[in-house]
Amino acid sequence: MPPDGPEVGYGSFHQQYWLDGRIVAVGVVDILPTCVSSVYLYYHPDFASLSLGSYSALREVAFTRQLQKQSPKLCYYYLGFYIHSCPKMRYKGQYQPSDLLCPETYVFVPIERCIPSLEQTLYARFNQEPDAGDTHVLKDLGRALVLYRRTVMSYAAYAHKRKGSNDEAEVEQYAGLVGQVCAERILLYRA
Repeated sequence: MPPDGPEVGYGSFHQQYWLDGRIVAVGVVDILPTCVSSVYLYYHPDFASLSLGSYSALREVAFTRQLQKQSPKLCYYYLGFYIHSCPKMRYKGQYQPSDLLCPETYVFVPIERCIPSLEQTLYARFNQEPDAGDTHVLKDLGRALVLYRRTVMSYAAYAHKRKGSNDEAEVEQYAGLVGQVCAERILLYRA
């Protein structure tokens, strides 16, 4: 466990919900350095009237607050993916405050501002600032990391070793999709 992390550590955990000596639901959560992410919940169909999804979300919010006392950076609760066209997921927008991540600028936007766009189209840019872009966009392809012949190196070093290599466009597309930060953390395998 990192010294500033929660006592339970990081990773995936199951949370069991019991009623009268009977297990009625199981929730799966991921505990990460800055958040608790609700992954999945399954429950016994005989107890559907208890709104166990809503109950488990409230318990997970309380759990997040408890963990934040041990690890102040752990301050967010994620309900996972939100698919507006899926009625079973609409409950996620009822919890406030609730934000959705703009798929183009990677900035969180209040869900109230996103819903009108989602009512019109399946894909929408939520950040309405026309000049806003991804702040992590690729700036230096040479700093992307590659794994070549069991050796980690920058793409610049790899390209120098492999004079005449014709994969720059492919690596540039990859690094452009994952962004500068991830390109400098993830190893791209090169044969």
